[in-house]
Amino acid sequence: MNDVSATFLLDELEKFHSQDGWIFFAELRFGTGYYSEHSDQRVDAWAIHTWPSFRGQGKVLAPNVRRAFEIKVNGGDVLNELRNPDKRWVAYSISHEFYFVAPKGLINKKLLTKDDGLIEWNGESMRITKGPRVREAMPPRWNFVAALARRVKKMERENERKNQ
Repeated sequence: MNDVSATFLLDELEKFHSQDGWIFFAELRFGTGYYSEHSDQRVDAWAIHTWPSFRGQGKVLAPNVRRAFEIKVNGGDVLNELRNPDKRWVAYSISHEFYFVAPKGLINKKLLTKDDGLIEWNGESMRITKGPRVREAMPPRWNFVAALARRVKKMERENERKNQ
């Protein structure tokens, strides 16, 4: 499974969140433009559950549960990320749950904090192997909402072009 690419994991993660109610965004920036605070930061993926309640980890979670994801495919990248947990604060701020996504066995669960979950590709499917602490999420900042709106508009335009 060491030959699994980040693109492959991203595609499988999107399928994992294709259930009714989820909207999934790959490679989502935190803001718009290139000169504002945090505009160049991004998460590998972000998803929001659009229904009023969501059952996860054996209980009903907050409405509109939001998840942020960081995909890892090699050990060096994992170690760099774990040595610098402050990199994840923006991802934590826009989500109730944060997950690393990796091939099975790449990340030692014992090295993760209570705020970090783990979704692993086992060669056949994605599976949550460590649930994160479900945090209160901050209200979204307007530059993040603008980034979402731009992405949705871009997707609409692409669909319109395909259908012409």
